[in-house]
Amino acid sequence: MRVSLRTEIEQAMGLKFPEQGGEPVIRFEESMEVPRAAENVMRGFYRDPGKVQGAFNRLLAETGSFLDVLLPRRSRLREWTEQLPERPLEAESFLRTSSEQLAKKEQRMLQAEKDLLQNLKENALQDLFPVELKAFGVCSVRESSVKIFLKPLSQLAEILELNPEKLRFVVRIHFLFLLLLVSGADLDGKTYIRGEEEPMLDALAGAYAFKYLGSQAPEYAHCYKQWFQAWGGTTPSALSLAGESTEKLRAAMVFWRRQDLSWETCWRIVGELEGLRPVSKFIRSEDF
Repeated sequence: MRVSLRTEIEQAMGLKFPEQGGEPVIRFEESMEVPRAAENVMRGFYRDPGKVQGAFNRLLAETGSFLDVLLPRRSRLREWTEQLPERPLEAESFLRTSSEQLAKKEQRMLQAEKDLLQNLKENALQDLFPVELKAFGVCSVRESSVKIFLKPLSQLAEILELNPEKLRFVVRIHFLFLLLLVSGADLDGKTYIRGEEEPMLDALAGAYAFKYLGSQAPEYAHCYKQWFQAWGGTTPSALSLAGESTEKLRAAMVFWRRQDLSWETCWRIVGELEGLRPVSKFIRSEDF
């Protein structure tokens, strides 16, 4: 992890990663594992690809069987358009027989097509999303580390037609913010006190990642939005990223980290304090 990126993340959130001997302790690991949460992603759009493949094979076979009757019949008809058949009764028998065969073959072909369409319908996009966040990475607070799973990320990039390297970068950004949120110390040295399973963790990490990536190349923001939506991520309901100051977000975040209050309550309280001019200009985020 390049130092400049870590510094940028710390400055954006106003927190510091834990240190040992004056050096920040951050460990990123990129793994080729496929966690259980990523199994649907790795199968892509198909819950049972073997079943769908078999349906295609069946339709292909039935189509070929239909053509085996249709093509000779068409060839014979072309001959008879140029020269009438010598024996009308034989021509009539041929037409009746081939017509019956075509009707049976067509019925089988249409049934195979109907079955295939049903299989394709059962493997629609909505069956894949949303994906659990832990399908793409896990954050360890105790070790101040993050493990990112590359195979599910690459598969998702292929499905969503995203640049895999850009997607990999924005995922690292997200987990950096998430790791800093749960393991970092406030500027005055106080630490995080909420439970690790707090649902707002992912939401706040997402809010900061959106703000950070908004200053980067548009492709990064696009990749992050697609990935964020794929695993069902949501930003805090009371937080409007447009037009809100970074200081207000930071103050509410520090307040929320230290108090057993909802994010909406913390955001409202900070908003009320911000409105107390000129007193609020003396309030610092680290005072909460």
